Amino acid sequence: MRKIASIIALIFMTMTGSVQAREKSLDDLVFLTGAWRGGDDFVFEETWSAPAGGVMTAMARGHQGDQLRVLEYIVVTEETDGIVMRFKHFNADYSTWEKGDALVSLPLTSVKENDVTFSADPPSETVKSIRYWMPDAKTLQADVVVVEDGGEDGFSLVFTKAD
Repeated sequence: MRKIASIIALIFMTMTGSVQAREKSLDDLVFLTGAWRGGDDFVFEETWSAPAGGVMTAMARGHQGDQLRVLEYIVVTEETDGIVMRFKHFNADYSTWEKGDALVSLPLTSVKENDVTFSADPPSETVKSIRYWMPDAKTLQADVVVVEDGGEDGFSLVFTKAD
C-alpha cells in the first residue's frame, strides 16, 4: 500500500510540475516593464516594453562617458514549449559580438514573484544564465553568468527605475 501511495504522490508531483511549466507566461515578466538605469563610471540602461502579441522587447545600451560600449536588442517570446529570451549584442558600428547569425537563446527556467531566471544547458558561447529580480520596489538586479575561455564567470547589474 505504501508503495502505491508513493507512486501516486510521484505522479502527482510530476503532473503538478508540468502544469506549472505550462502556466509560465509573459505576465510573469511585467515587473521588468519601463526604463531602468544603473552604474556610475559605466552606465547601463534597459528599456522594456509591456507584453503584447505574445512578445516583450527590450533595448539596452552601455556607455562609459561619451563612448558607447554595447547595444543590445532583446526579444522574449511565448512559444508552445515555454518562454524564450533571445538577444544579440552590437558595437557602435552595428557589428555584432556574436559570430555570424548566432544569437543568445535562453529559456525561462524559474519564476517567482518579481524574480525570473533564463538559463540554457548547455550554455550559448557567451551566456549561461540571466536572473532578473527586484530586491525592492524601485530596484532591479540582473545577475549574469557568462562563459569565457571554457569557464564560467559572472557579474551583476543594479538598476533603478528611470521613468
